Amino acid sequence: MRRYETDAGVFEVPDFPVIQTKKGQVKLPVMCPILVPRHLVVANNYNPNHVPDNNMQLLLESIVSNGFTFAVVTVYDEERRCFVIVDGFHRNTIFGERWLDADIIPIIVLEQTMAERMAATVQFNRARGVHQVELMAELVRALVEQGLTDEEISTRLGMEPEEVFRLKQITGIAELFKNQIYSRSWEMVEVDEHV
Repeated sequence: MRRYETDAGVFEVPDFPVIQTKKGQVKLPVMCPILVPRHLVVANNYNPNHVPDNNMQLLLESIVSNGFTFAVVTVYDEERRCFVIVDGFHRNTIFGERWLDADIIPIIVLEQTMAERMAATVQFNRARGVHQVELMAELVRALVEQGLTDEEISTRLGMEPEEVFRLKQITGIAELFKNQIYSRSWEMVEVDEHV
């Protein structure tokens, strides 16, 4: 059992059940949602996706028609004593004043490092096919600054190494390319002009 102290009280999350798969054990955080006051759920500062207004309207309609079927995925921020969104920013927005004006919202609380939660945000978004190039580039930059290698970034974000390289180029920061090994793509040789 995990306990999270907030200004609105203490919230307890049971240990996640686990199932066995051919890839090993898989945790089931989906089985452990909790209801919290919506004001305790805050946006992250690295989410690389955007949803147009017409899709927000569609999300509202889906929630009203089908119910709230996917809890907002969060991590607990001890310093701020609140829950930071990993996945579900737009679902949380729909629960806000402009749309449904709900007081509480169901969340799932993961235990992750900053690098893990940034990667998880992208994994969720990419699985849905939604991300913006500029924000992805900034996310790659942030993961490099967190100490991840290009290979780790590539693996965690589901990218090819070339895509990580291109996104690093977009940021325009030379620091991202230090300690890289480069091959010569061509060599200068003298050619006999009379041949």
